[in-house]
Amino acid sequence: MDIQGWDQLENERQNILLELDELGLQGPVSSALQARYNQIIDDQFKPSLPDPLTILPPEICMQIFWEAISDDYYSCYQAEALLLLSNVSTSWCRYLMSTSSFWGNISLSCEREDNLAMVVTCLTLSKECKVTLFVERIQPGWETYKAILIPHTGRITKIVWWTLLDKDPFPFIEPLGNLPVLKRIRFLHDLTVSSDDEKHFFQLMQSAPSLVSPVGLMLSAKMLHHPRVANFTHIRTRASFPEFLNLPSGNQADLQSQLQDFPKFSSNLRSLGLIEPSPGYGDLFKHYFQSIQRIEIALLSEDTLGELLVALSFCPRISHLHLIISEMVQSIPYRPEYSALRSLDQLEIVKYAGQGQLDLDCILERIPTIMPCLQNVTFYGRILLKDKGFHYLGQLKDLRKLSIPEGCNSVQVKDPVCFDNLEHLDLSLDTPYDQSFMLFTKLRSLRGYTRIRDDSILDYPHIYAASYAASPSSFSTLVNLAVSIVFPVRLQLGLLPLLESISLSDSLAMTWVSDILEQILITPKICPKLHMITTQGLLVEWDILLLMLLRRNFLHGQTVSKIQGLGFPYWLPPSLLQPISQLLRGRFVPDLDLEAFSSERITKILYRTPSESARCYICSLMLIEECENIVRRYCSIYIADSWLTAIGNGWEYSLVDALPDPPLPEYMAQWLTRKWDRRRAFVAGERDAERRGQEWGMCRDPSPMPQPFITGYTMEGLNVESSTWSTNL
Repeated sequence: MDIQGWDQLENERQNILLELDELGLQGPVSSALQARYNQIIDDQFKPSLPDPLTILPPEICMQIFWEAISDDYYSCYQAEALLLLSNVSTSWCRYLMSTSSFWGNISLSCEREDNLAMVVTCLTLSKECKVTLFVERIQPGWETYKAILIPHTGRITKIVWWTLLDKDPFPFIEPLGNLPVLKRIRFLHDLTVSSDDEKHFFQLMQSAPSLVSPVGLMLSAKMLHHPRVANFTHIRTRASFPEFLNLPSGNQADLQSQLQDFPKFSSNLRSLGLIEPSPGYGDLFKHYFQSIQRIEIALLSEDTLGELLVALSFCPRISHLHLIISEMVQSIPYRPEYSALRSLDQLEIVKYAGQGQLDLDCILERIPTIMPCLQNVTFYGRILLKDKGFHYLGQLKDLRKLSIPEGCNSVQVKDPVCFDNLEHLDLSLDTPYDQSFMLFTKLRSLRGYTRIRDDSILDYPHIYAASYAASPSSFSTLVNLAVSIVFPVRLQLGLLPLLESISLSDSLAMTWVSDILEQILITPKICPKLHMITTQGLLVEWDILLLMLLRRNFLHGQTVSKIQGLGFPYWLPPSLLQPISQLLRGRFVPDLDLEAFSSERITKILYRTPSESARCYICSLMLIEECENIVRRYCSIYIADSWLTAIGNGWEYSLVDALPDPPLPEYMAQWLTRKWDRRRAFVAGERDAERRGQEWGMCRDPSPMPQPFITGYTMEGLNVESSTWSTNL
């Protein structure tokens, strides 16, 4: 299409939007205009390029597919992703099946019925390429897996041990025999080998001569002195200082000469983990660990912490420090030997197991002096941050990312602190806060969770988790926002002119997220760059989402980004995918029945009578009538508790009372006005079902999976009958 033809269609499209603004979306004339509008959209965005595989260089195509399927956490599902992509077209299928390097990540899980077939497929298609094994669950059935894997042991370069059920890996690894190219073994949880089982480690050293990185394997003193350990890139140990040097526990008189004679580790050593080290280990850094880049160390006293910070001055490459300390450590003691660790840019502090809180104020006092170039700081566990601690953090002028994720307890700050260069903030608190204590000038990404005081709910004046700022200008640079919505709170989206994406979480049922979507519905010009919305649960009011898309993506003559993508925790059925993808593409949905997508419809599915069988909670929220795959049952799910609490407290506010811009069509205003009537009906339906002894369940594990992302082209070329839809997708 030439430029003149495009301009003509665009002018016609804008004129149709003007006419629809006057006529509304109902009636035969409006229906005809909508049909013509959809035709224009199809003509404007009709694919005109050939298959990218035919025009792009092979290395570019390969990189694009790697970006699509690669994820550090979900690498074990890579084969499933490849099979899904192979269904796009014959050329894609032929390309993927012939590119052997794509098929090297193989998951072993006897709990998945088709896993053996998947393993054989990956081993066949990967040909002579390197292989990584992800061990999820291999007992029972290991003998079958072993027979399949043994011919390919010469290609296995990495093993990732994900399972907690098959705790001891050696009985499964040893039968594979020689593993000549195995370089890395990774245990997601620390594996401590008893003295009786150390022989298995030495046998592994013999069968895997290339092994250099056993991440998560706790090495004993005896294992440390195996000659091959000197070439390891990762070491993690509980060995004391004398044990490390193979000295008698009481003989340290001639320590310096012993240090000089002890063979150094190779320059390949990058990561070191010391658990509860004894005094004196600082000399090890001076003599053996100068190439260290990452150190994880569990400390129980202030003296060992001071000794560590002095010792790190002998590690010019150190960039990442992970400290595990108890509440008994109250400060960093002064030592004149301290020097600035300018290579250190990442610090993690974890509260050691115990009931008390870790007060960080005094611990952070010396951090700006000893670690002046920190860019990334993270805290975990039961911690307490007060005025001094926050002000010490504010002195880190290179700080780009600050994370206080869920599980931390208290922040008690009175005076605001300015973070001039902070770009990413993850602040999740378990206690209420009263003060605005953080100011920003360059913040781009905010992720937060906190409990807001009840009296602030009535006014809902804050941008949720962003009310940490005393000045609205602190958020004028925000691009990404991720928040948890656990109360009826209205975000001040008008403070976020550069916001491009928002991620919303609550529970599996996103009870209050529709209120945020309603804000965009009422004022669709807000956040003009917003184009991506993801949720970590399923909506209870899909009708609000559809109305929001119908308003935002059909504005006349506005330079406002359309919502182009939505993320959900599960693949939605065609009944939901079809209207959502059409509205994302900018096409009208003919005869859109809002009632069919409302909480009223979910009420009828979830609580209908007679209740001869348990209702599937997940499928009901996705408007699927029947599910025969329930694997978990509950006596009650209390889905409506938050709405009932809001009703009881008089929080039934309506956003329609605000001034819509542009004005709402009459049918939209009427539909939104009855929102709380539908919510009351939902609450009544649940209470009635509970009295009848109704049971609910789930057809799948609600734990997070790779999140499906829906665009305007998700349903392109598909014609799926609802009766063929599998709820297990």
